Amino acid sequence: MNSGRAAKWLVPLRSAAADPAGAVRLAVGRGYAGIVALSAVSNLFMLSGSIFMLLVYDRVLPSGSVPTLVALLVLLTCIYVGLAALETLRLRAATRIADWFGDEAGPAVMQFAILHQPATTGRHAAVQVNAMQDFDRLRSFIGSPAAIALCDLPWLPIYLIVAFLFHRDLGLLAVAGVAILLGLAALGDYLAQAPTRVASSANARRAKLFETVTRNAGTIAGLGMRGAFARRFADADADLRSASRRSADNTALFVGMSKGIRLLLQSASLALGAYLALRNEITPGMIIAVSIITSRAMAPVEQAIGHWRGFVAARQSWLRMKTALRAVGTAQPRTQLPPPRATLDVAGLGVSAPGSGQLLLGDVSFSVSAGMSVGVIGPSGAGKSSLARALVGVWPAAQGSIRLDGAEIGQWPADALGRHLGYLPQEVELFEGTVAENVARLAASFESDEVIAAAKQAGAHELIVGLPDGYDTMIGADGITLSAGQRQRIGLARALFGSPFLIVLDEPTSNLDAEGDEALLAAIDSATSRNAIVIVIAHRPSAIAACDRVLVIAKGRQAAFGPRNDILRQQDHGPVRVATS
Repeated sequence: MNSGRAAKWLVPLRSAAADPAGAVRLAVGRGYAGIVALSAVSNLFMLSGSIFMLLVYDRVLPSGSVPTLVALLVLLTCIYVGLAALETLRLRAATRIADWFGDEAGPAVMQFAILHQPATTGRHAAVQVNAMQDFDRLRSFIGSPAAIALCDLPWLPIYLIVAFLFHRDLGLLAVAGVAILLGLAALGDYLAQAPTRVASSANARRAKLFETVTRNAGTIAGLGMRGAFARRFADADADLRSASRRSADNTALFVGMSKGIRLLLQSASLALGAYLALRNEITPGMIIAVSIITSRAMAPVEQAIGHWRGFVAARQSWLRMKTALRAVGTAQPRTQLPPPRATLDVAGLGVSAPGSGQLLLGDVSFSVSAGMSVGVIGPSGAGKSSLARALVGVWPAAQGSIRLDGAEIGQWPADALGRHLGYLPQEVELFEGTVAENVARLAASFESDEVIAAAKQAGAHELIVGLPDGYDTMIGADGITLSAGQRQRIGLARALFGSPFLIVLDEPTSNLDAEGDEALLAAIDSATSRNAIVIVIAHRPSAIAACDRVLVIAKGRQAAFGPRNDILRQQDHGPVRVATS
């Protein structure tokens, strides 16, 4: 079964579970229920070696019958061929289940990372990094032989029952051996939990640090901070290695103990069998047979101990992932709203950074209608960019509301809302792909005419066709092959793509020349003429020259709102002035 068919098979699971976490658990559980059933047949086949030895010692040797020996050997060969096929089937089934897990959980984990992504640091950034690491760790474990080994544990009683059928004392010895190994497994689980948690936290911290260095390599090198970051990375890596070493040492100890105990009990079963045979309570063939069965009974437990470190890590990853999956599940509205076309209403808006209870912006209220534009001005650090992030749903409102056509923006699913919004952040991020793909917001399919129209609106068409391959130019990660001004013009075209209703431009002229300023004003005029609402956050007066209204933000509060000329006239005589650079 390929992953595409698996995804279709999993569709009804979403309605069967209260949240995506339940759907994932149900999907994996159903898949592994089949593997456990296959394990029953596999473990029955495993008894064939013991039965073969029993028949050889108790039937073939006393009778001296070579044809009987050959017949038994042929039968055993057929059984082992079937066993090999079953083992192959089990491993391939585990791989498919891992694909199912990826189909169901992967997009949800990515959505969680995006929902919690906006410029977060510290604990929240670590949670984002951990979410994808947990996903990879779980998918790897689900498709691994370690998970298959756990499926043999439920069939361990088969071997114990057969041991009891040979003799009660042999059965009791096997039960004692399994009990000792299970006790070691439980103790190993307890001792492994703390270092596994520490290692996971250190790994997330190290990964976040590496990501920071990768994204800011130029700044770090230019400021002579390479040594500082190298020390921080070394500290995080030392914590990870220390915790991993503790966990590995514990695992090594219990794996060694379990192997020694298993070998000792196997020899003990031989000795006990020989004693019982001397007393004529069992046959000589049973001595060898029960030794094999006792060894096989303890093998699943020994394998589980050997893989226990991975099992503990996978279990903790699942416990953390459930939070991410449920966060995504509870964030999905069920009713699809029509596209907004008339109004933007902001009432008593307060904004704080995700994970922080401190308000960066408060008491913002204004209303605008379709076809209007608003310039947002104020000193640096006043909260203008926080307003921009809130208006497009990147940061949730801590207080108050943001409504489009009377509906709070949270009533739209994130991707559905995004189609009605255009957003140009201060720092324009472009992605690996062509210029056209970036303008089209990485859509799976798009019309070239729409891409070109958006570029022309942004005044970027001539710029783009002047690139080596025009719209098909590959720009690389973060658009590093382009200048800051080129990235900003292409970012503006991306914001205008699809004729969104609400367009929010945060410092759109910061990297533009005079020609770029003119293109921006033309883009604002074009957008408002088709009844879009444009919000322009700016320091330079030229950026708000085309705006109908002006909103003044000062010290994290709304200071004024009204017609542009009136507000600018007031600001020329008040404490808040528009910067001229």
